[in-house]
Amino acid sequence: MAKQQTSAQTSKKQAPAPARASQPKDSIFNTPANRELIFGRNNFIFMGAGLALIVAGLFLMAGGSMPDPNKWQPEIIYSFRRITLAPICMVAGFVAVVIGIFRKNQAPVAE
Repeated sequence: MAKQQTSAQTSKKQAPAPARASQPKDSIFNTPANRELIFGRNNFIFMGAGLALIVAGLFLMAGGSMPDPNKWQPEIIYSFRRITLAPICMVAGFVAVVIGIFRKNQAPVAE
């Protein structure tokens, strides 16, 4: 006994896969070339100034070797520069970086 093929089985053919539309190759991730950055110029200025203050605080904190290893001189280690000025400078740098990150970017004025 031969099976009879129905019209639905005979018309079932594989359609060719559609060709992919060619996409413009203006970047790796296909993003528009004229996109805006998340941070504006003022944000980068604040973050750069904060980074400079942090590095300056680290330099202010550096040093402190004793000229004579047999004599203890606490004024070299516990100076105003290392105990007070350097941490204030570094905290001010961290605050400036946070302000630079969270400050709202001012949109350019359209003419």
